[in-house]
Amino acid sequence: MNNRATVALLLTVGVATPAWTHEDECHSSNGRKSVIALTSNRHDTSDSFLTWDIYLMDPDQLDETGMIPVWRHLPGTDSDFHPVVSPDGKGRIVFDSNRNRELGEPLNTSHLFLMKAKHDGRHQRLLTKGSSATWSPKGKRIAFHASASGAGLPINPNPGAPTSDSVIFVAKVGDLLEGEAPEQLTHPLEGQVDDDADWSPAGGKIVFTRKNRNNPDPNNPTSAEIYVINVDGSGLTRLTTNTEEERSPAFSPDGQRIAFSCRKGIRGGNTLEICVMNADGTGVAKMTDNSVAELSPHWSADGTKIVFHRPVANPPPGQGQQTWVINADGTVQVGDQLTSPPGFHQFPSWGEIKSGCHEEDDDN
Repeated sequence: MNNRATVALLLTVGVATPAWTHEDECHSSNGRKSVIALTSNRHDTSDSFLTWDIYLMDPDQLDETGMIPVWRHLPGTDSDFHPVVSPDGKGRIVFDSNRNRELGEPLNTSHLFLMKAKHDGRHQRLLTKGSSATWSPKGKRIAFHASASGAGLPINPNPGAPTSDSVIFVAKVGDLLEGEAPEQLTHPLEGQVDDDADWSPAGGKIVFTRKNRNNPDPNNPTSAEIYVINVDGSGLTRLTTNTEEERSPAFSPDGQRIAFSCRKGIRGGNTLEICVMNADGTGVAKMTDNSVAELSPHWSADGTKIVFHRPVANPPPGQGQQTWVINADGTVQVGDQLTSPPGFHQFPSWGEIKSGCHEEDDDN
Protein backbone atom coordinates (compact mmCIF):
# COMPACT_ATOMS: atom_id res chain seq x y z
CA MET A 1 0.00 0.00 0.00
CA ASN A 2 1.07 3.63 -0.43
CA ASN A 3 1.59 6.42 2.09
CA ARG A 4 -2.11 7.09 2.69
CA ALA A 5 -1.95 5.88 6.28
CA THR A 6 -5.37 7.40 6.98
CA VAL A 7 -7.13 4.89 4.78
CA ALA A 8 -8.51 1.50 5.78
CA LEU A 9 -10.61 -0.86 3.74
CA LEU A 10 -14.06 -2.27 4.19
CA LEU A 11 -13.64 -5.45 2.22
CA THR A 12 -16.61 -7.32 0.86
CA VAL A 13 -16.79 -9.56 -2.18
CA GLY A 14 -15.64 -7.41 -5.06
CA VAL A 15 -16.08 -4.11 -3.13
CA ALA A 16 -13.55 -1.82 -1.45
CA THR A 17 -14.89 1.16 0.51
CA PRO A 18 -13.01 3.65 2.73
CA ALA A 19 -13.78 2.84 6.35
CA TRP A 20 -11.83 3.02 9.60
CA THR A 21 -9.32 5.86 9.32
CA HIS A 22 -6.19 6.81 11.22
CA GLU A 23 -8.07 9.87 12.51
CA ASP A 24 -10.60 7.50 14.10
CA GLU A 25 -7.74 5.99 16.08
CA CYS A 26 -6.64 9.45 17.22
CA HIS A 27 -10.04 10.58 18.48
CA SER A 28 -11.64 7.52 20.09
CA SER A 29 -13.81 8.43 23.08
CA ASN A 30 -11.87 6.44 25.70
CA GLY A 31 -8.43 7.48 24.48
CA ARG A 32 -7.71 4.03 23.04
CA LYS A 33 -9.04 2.29 19.97
CA SER A 34 -9.79 -1.40 20.45
CA VAL A 35 -8.46 -3.57 17.62
CA ILE A 36 -8.19 -7.26 16.83
CA ALA A 37 -5.10 -8.18 14.82
CA LEU A 38 -5.32 -11.42 12.88
CA THR A 39 -4.11 -13.38 9.88
CA SER A 40 -6.21 -13.62 6.72
CA ASN A 41 -5.98 -14.50 3.04
CA ARG A 42 -9.26 -12.77 2.11
CA HIS A 43 -7.39 -10.59 -0.40
CA ASP A 44 -6.18 -13.68 -2.28
CA THR A 45 -7.64 -17.12 -1.55
CA SER A 46 -5.65 -18.87 -4.27
CA ASP A 47 -3.19 -20.37 -1.79
CA SER A 48 -3.89 -21.39 1.80
CA PHE A 49 -0.40 -20.57 3.07
CA LEU A 50 1.62 -18.29 0.82
CA THR A 51 -0.95 -15.49 0.65
CA TRP A 52 -1.34 -14.84 4.41
CA ASP A 53 -1.26 -11.20 5.50
CA ILE A 54 -1.89 -9.21 8.68
CA TYR A 55 -5.22 -7.42 9.14
CA LEU A 56 -6.66 -5.19 11.83
CA MET A 57 -10.38 -5.15 12.52
CA ASP A 58 -12.67 -3.09 14.72
CA PRO A 59 -14.52 -5.32 17.24
CA ASP A 60 -16.95 -2.51 18.04
CA GLN A 61 -18.53 -2.51 14.58
CA LEU A 62 -20.81 -5.31 13.36
CA ASP A 63 -22.88 -5.53 10.18
CA GLU A 64 -26.45 -6.78 9.95
CA THR A 65 -25.28 -10.40 10.08
CA GLY A 66 -23.27 -9.84 13.27
CA MET A 67 -19.93 -10.06 11.44
CA ILE A 68 -17.16 -7.48 11.71
CA PRO A 69 -17.02 -5.57 8.41
CA VAL A 70 -14.23 -3.04 9.02
CA TRP A 71 -10.80 -4.13 7.86
CA ARG A 72 -7.36 -2.65 7.59
CA HIS A 73 -4.93 -4.59 5.44
CA LEU A 74 -1.23 -4.51 6.38
CA PRO A 75 0.35 -6.35 3.45
CA GLY A 76 3.73 -8.06 3.51
CA THR A 77 5.56 -10.66 1.47
CA ASP A 78 5.13 -14.44 1.43
CA SER A 79 3.24 -15.63 4.53
CA ASP A 80 2.76 -13.30 7.53
CA PHE A 81 0.94 -14.49 10.65
CA HIS A 82 0.66 -14.42 14.48
CA PRO A 83 0.37 -10.61 14.86
CA VAL A 84 0.46 -9.09 18.37
CA VAL A 85 -0.19 -5.39 19.08
CA SER A 86 2.10 -3.70 21.61
CA PRO A 87 0.42 -2.99 25.00
CA ASP A 88 1.78 0.59 25.16
CA GLY A 89 -0.87 1.74 22.68
CA LYS A 90 1.66 2.84 20.05
CA GLY A 91 0.32 0.46 17.43
CA ARG A 92 3.52 -1.53 17.00
CA ILE A 93 2.95 -5.06 15.77
CA VAL A 94 5.31 -8.02 16.05
CA PHE A 95 4.49 -10.87 13.68
CA ASP A 96 5.85 -14.03 12.07
CA SER A 97 6.88 -14.23 8.44
CA ASN A 98 8.39 -17.01 6.36
CA ARG A 99 9.90 -14.57 3.83
CA ASN A 100 13.48 -15.16 5.10
CA ARG A 101 13.43 -18.95 4.97
CA GLU A 102 16.32 -20.65 3.20
CA LEU A 103 15.88 -22.71 0.05
CA GLY A 104 14.61 -26.16 1.03
CA GLU A 105 13.41 -25.13 4.51
CA PRO A 106 9.77 -25.87 5.44
CA LEU A 107 7.18 -23.25 4.53
CA ASN A 108 6.49 -22.57 8.22
CA THR A 109 10.10 -21.61 9.00
CA SER A 110 9.64 -18.14 10.45
CA HIS A 111 11.37 -14.94 11.53
CA LEU A 112 9.91 -12.18 13.67
CA PHE A 113 9.32 -8.74 12.15
CA LEU A 114 8.15 -5.37 13.52
CA MET A 115 5.83 -2.87 11.87
CA LYS A 116 3.57 0.01 12.92
CA ALA A 117 -0.14 0.09 12.24
CA LYS A 118 -0.08 3.70 11.07
CA HIS A 119 2.38 2.80 8.31
CA ASP A 120 -0.14 0.40 6.69
CA GLY A 121 2.38 -2.40 6.35
CA ARG A 122 5.34 -0.34 5.14
CA HIS A 123 8.74 -0.14 6.85
CA GLN A 124 8.70 -3.67 8.21
CA ARG A 125 11.90 -4.46 10.11
CA LEU A 126 13.52 -7.81 10.83
CA LEU A 127 13.98 -8.65 14.51
CA THR A 128 15.26 -12.23 14.77
CA LYS A 129 14.55 -15.81 13.83
CA GLY A 130 11.66 -17.14 15.89
CA SER A 131 7.91 -17.36 16.24
CA SER A 132 4.82 -16.47 18.28
CA ALA A 133 5.99 -13.39 20.15
CA THR A 134 4.42 -11.86 23.26
CA TRP A 135 5.02 -8.30 24.51
CA SER A 136 6.15 -7.31 27.99
CA PRO A 137 3.56 -5.07 29.74
CA LYS A 138 5.47 -1.86 29.00
CA GLY A 139 6.10 -2.80 25.38
CA LYS A 140 9.88 -2.75 25.68
CA ARG A 141 10.62 -6.48 25.40
CA ILE A 142 9.26 -9.58 23.74
CA ALA A 143 9.38 -13.28 24.55
CA PHE A 144 9.12 -15.91 21.83
CA HIS A 145 10.16 -19.42 20.92
CA ALA A 146 13.01 -20.26 18.58
CA SER A 147 15.66 -22.87 17.90
CA ALA A 148 18.31 -22.91 20.63
CA SER A 149 20.98 -23.82 18.08
CA GLY A 150 19.59 -21.61 15.34
CA ALA A 151 19.49 -24.60 13.01
CA GLY A 152 16.46 -26.54 14.26
CA LEU A 153 13.52 -26.98 11.89
CA PRO A 154 9.78 -27.08 12.72
CA ILE A 155 8.61 -30.42 14.12
CA ASN A 156 5.24 -30.25 12.33
CA PRO A 157 3.72 -28.29 9.40
CA ASN A 158 1.59 -25.97 11.54
CA PRO A 159 2.23 -22.22 11.48
CA GLY A 160 4.29 -21.19 14.49
CA ALA A 161 5.39 -24.78 15.16
CA PRO A 162 8.32 -25.20 17.56
CA THR A 163 11.60 -26.41 16.19
CA SER A 164 13.28 -29.65 17.22
CA ASP A 165 15.26 -27.71 19.86
CA SER A 166 12.79 -24.91 20.60
CA VAL A 167 13.25 -22.81 23.77
CA ILE A 168 11.83 -19.54 25.07
CA PHE A 169 13.90 -16.40 24.48
CA VAL A 170 13.46 -12.84 25.77
CA ALA A 171 14.93 -9.64 24.32
CA LYS A 172 14.54 -5.88 24.19
CA VAL A 173 13.04 -4.91 20.85
CA GLY A 174 15.56 -2.10 20.49
CA ASP A 175 18.44 -4.53 21.04
CA LEU A 176 17.13 -6.86 18.34
CA LEU A 177 16.88 -3.94 15.91
CA GLU A 178 20.54 -3.22 16.66
CA GLY A 179 21.47 -6.81 15.86
CA GLU A 180 22.02 -8.04 19.41
CA ALA A 181 21.20 -11.65 20.27
CA PRO A 182 18.22 -12.53 22.50
CA GLU A 183 18.62 -14.14 25.92
CA GLN A 184 17.64 -17.79 26.34
CA LEU A 185 15.14 -18.10 29.19
CA THR A 186 14.21 -21.78 29.36
CA HIS A 187 16.45 -24.84 29.29
CA PRO A 188 14.36 -27.95 28.62
CA LEU A 189 15.73 -31.45 28.96
CA GLU A 190 16.91 -33.39 25.93
CA GLY A 191 13.91 -34.31 23.82
CA GLN A 192 11.67 -31.54 25.18
CA VAL A 193 10.60 -28.40 23.31
CA ASP A 194 9.14 -25.13 24.62
CA ASP A 195 6.77 -22.80 22.75
CA ASP A 196 3.66 -20.56 23.03
CA ALA A 197 5.02 -17.98 25.49
CA ASP A 198 2.77 -15.32 27.04
CA TRP A 199 3.96 -12.49 29.33
CA SER A 200 2.06 -11.83 32.58
CA PRO A 201 0.43 -8.37 32.96
CA ALA A 202 2.50 -7.66 36.08
CA GLY A 203 5.64 -8.39 34.09
CA GLY A 204 7.31 -10.92 36.37
CA LYS A 205 6.29 -14.23 34.79
CA ILE A 206 6.01 -15.96 31.44
CA VAL A 207 3.67 -18.89 30.84
CA PHE A 208 4.45 -21.38 28.07
CA THR A 209 3.94 -24.93 26.79
CA ARG A 210 6.49 -27.75 27.13
CA LYS A 211 6.18 -31.08 25.33
CA ASN A 212 8.24 -34.03 24.15
CA ARG A 213 9.76 -33.61 20.70
CA ASN A 214 9.07 -37.16 19.53
CA ASN A 215 5.32 -37.68 19.88
CA PRO A 216 3.59 -40.55 18.07
CA ASP A 217 1.30 -37.88 16.63
CA PRO A 218 3.10 -34.49 16.48
CA ASN A 219 -0.23 -32.75 15.86
CA ASN A 220 -1.70 -34.18 19.08
CA PRO A 221 1.11 -34.27 21.68
CA THR A 222 -0.44 -35.70 24.84
CA SER A 223 2.79 -34.73 26.64
CA ALA A 224 2.10 -30.99 26.15
CA GLU A 225 1.74 -29.27 29.54
CA ILE A 226 1.65 -25.66 30.69
CA TYR A 227 4.48 -24.18 32.76
CA VAL A 228 5.23 -20.77 34.21
CA ILE A 229 8.65 -19.25 34.88
CA ASN A 230 9.95 -16.00 36.32
CA VAL A 231 11.41 -13.57 33.79
CA ASP A 232 14.85 -13.96 35.42
CA GLY A 233 14.74 -17.72 34.72
CA SER A 234 13.96 -18.82 38.27
CA GLY A 235 10.85 -20.44 39.72
CA LEU A 236 9.96 -22.87 36.95
CA THR A 237 6.56 -24.34 37.89
CA ARG A 238 4.40 -26.90 36.14
CA LEU A 239 0.73 -25.89 36.14
CA THR A 240 -0.94 -28.88 34.43
CA THR A 241 -0.30 -32.62 34.81
CA ASN A 242 -2.36 -35.07 32.79
CA THR A 243 -2.43 -37.15 29.60
CA GLU A 244 -4.22 -34.50 27.54
CA GLU A 245 -2.77 -31.81 25.33
CA GLU A 246 -2.70 -28.20 26.53
CA ARG A 247 -1.41 -25.38 24.36
CA SER A 248 -1.43 -21.61 23.68
CA PRO A 249 -1.76 -20.29 27.26
CA ALA A 250 -2.73 -16.62 27.65
CA PHE A 251 -2.88 -14.54 30.84
CA SER A 252 -6.03 -12.57 31.61
CA PRO A 253 -5.50 -8.77 31.87
CA ASP A 254 -5.59 -8.95 35.68
CA GLY A 255 -3.11 -11.83 35.74
CA GLN A 256 -5.44 -14.02 37.81
CA ARG A 257 -6.44 -16.51 35.12
CA ILE A 258 -4.99 -18.30 32.13
CA ALA A 259 -6.96 -19.28 29.02
CA PHE A 260 -5.64 -22.10 26.86
CA SER A 261 -6.61 -24.76 24.32
CA CYS A 262 -7.29 -28.10 26.01
CA ARG A 263 -8.45 -31.64 25.29
CA LYS A 264 -11.03 -32.29 27.97
CA GLY A 265 -13.36 -35.23 27.35
CA ILE A 266 -14.91 -33.55 24.33
CA ARG A 267 -18.23 -34.84 23.05
CA GLY A 268 -18.07 -35.82 19.39
CA GLY A 269 -14.34 -36.45 19.41
CA ASN A 270 -11.05 -35.54 21.03
CA THR A 271 -10.88 -31.97 19.79
CA LEU A 272 -9.31 -28.91 21.35
CA GLU A 273 -11.58 -26.61 23.37
CA ILE A 274 -11.10 -23.35 25.25
CA CYS A 275 -10.34 -23.82 28.95
CA VAL A 276 -9.62 -21.31 31.72
CA MET A 277 -7.76 -21.94 34.98
CA ASN A 278 -6.46 -19.90 37.86
CA ALA A 279 -2.91 -18.59 37.42
CA ASP A 280 -1.66 -21.22 39.90
CA GLY A 281 -3.08 -24.08 37.81
CA THR A 282 -6.16 -24.75 39.97
CA GLY A 283 -9.81 -24.49 39.05
CA VAL A 284 -9.68 -25.64 35.43
CA ALA A 285 -13.00 -24.94 33.68
CA LYS A 286 -14.00 -25.82 30.13
CA MET A 287 -15.52 -22.86 28.26
CA THR A 288 -16.54 -24.63 25.05
CA ASP A 289 -17.74 -28.15 24.24
CA ASN A 290 -18.19 -29.25 20.64
CA SER A 291 -16.69 -31.37 17.87
CA VAL A 292 -14.38 -28.76 16.30
CA ALA A 293 -11.05 -27.38 17.47
CA GLU A 294 -10.85 -23.99 19.20
CA LEU A 295 -7.36 -22.50 19.01
CA SER A 296 -5.22 -19.48 19.93
CA PRO A 297 -7.31 -17.86 22.71
CA HIS A 298 -6.66 -14.23 23.61
CA TRP A 299 -8.41 -11.96 26.14
CA SER A 300 -10.15 -8.66 25.54
CA ALA A 301 -8.58 -5.68 27.33
CA ASP A 302 -11.32 -5.65 29.98
CA GLY A 303 -11.04 -9.40 30.61
CA THR A 304 -14.71 -10.12 29.85
CA LYS A 305 -14.27 -11.94 26.53
CA ILE A 306 -11.97 -14.40 24.84
CA VAL A 307 -11.35 -14.36 21.10
CA PHE A 308 -10.07 -17.43 19.22
CA HIS A 309 -10.36 -19.22 15.88
CA ARG A 310 -12.15 -22.39 14.85
CA PRO A 311 -13.52 -23.86 11.59
CA VAL A 312 -17.01 -23.24 10.28
CA ALA A 313 -19.31 -25.85 8.75
CA ASN A 314 -18.99 -26.57 5.02
CA PRO A 315 -16.54 -23.77 4.16
CA PRO A 316 -15.07 -23.16 0.70
CA PRO A 317 -11.75 -25.02 0.23
CA GLY A 318 -8.97 -23.53 2.34
CA GLN A 319 -11.30 -21.03 4.04
CA GLY A 320 -12.52 -22.93 7.09
CA GLN A 321 -10.88 -21.11 10.02
CA GLN A 322 -12.81 -18.07 11.28
CA THR A 323 -12.61 -15.85 14.34
CA TRP A 324 -15.08 -16.26 17.23
CA VAL A 325 -15.61 -14.72 20.66
CA ILE A 326 -17.08 -16.07 23.92
CA ASN A 327 -17.75 -14.62 27.34
CA ALA A 328 -14.82 -15.30 29.65
CA ASP A 329 -17.12 -16.41 32.47
CA GLY A 330 -18.40 -19.34 30.40
CA THR A 331 -21.98 -18.07 30.18
CA VAL A 332 -21.90 -18.31 26.37
CA GLN A 333 -20.37 -21.58 25.17
CA VAL A 334 -21.48 -21.51 21.55
CA GLY A 335 -19.82 -18.17 20.91
CA ASP A 336 -20.38 -15.45 18.34
CA GLN A 337 -18.78 -15.77 14.91
CA LEU A 338 -16.97 -12.53 14.08
CA THR A 339 -15.62 -13.24 10.59
CA SER A 340 -16.71 -15.11 7.49
CA PRO A 341 -15.30 -16.07 4.07
CA PRO A 342 -13.90 -15.13 1.63
CA GLY A 343 -10.66 -16.37 3.14
CA PHE A 344 -9.86 -17.70 6.57
CA HIS A 345 -9.28 -15.44 9.59
CA GLN A 346 -7.16 -16.87 12.38
CA PHE A 347 -4.63 -16.22 15.18
CA PRO A 348 -6.57 -13.26 16.60
CA SER A 349 -4.96 -10.99 19.18
CA TRP A 350 -6.92 -8.29 21.00
CA GLY A 351 -5.17 -4.95 21.54
CA GLU A 352 -5.55 -1.20 21.73
CA ILE A 353 -4.06 1.83 19.98
CA LYS A 354 -4.02 5.02 22.01
CA SER A 355 -5.42 8.34 20.86
CA GLY A 356 -2.14 10.31 20.77
CA CYS A 357 -1.02 9.31 17.32
CA HIS A 358 1.90 11.72 16.96
CA GLU A 359 3.99 10.67 19.94
CA GLU A 360 7.62 9.80 19.44
CA ASP A 361 8.13 6.26 18.23
CA ASP A 362 10.16 4.25 20.73
CA ASP A 363 11.44 0.78 19.85
CA ASN A 364 13.69 0.40 22.88
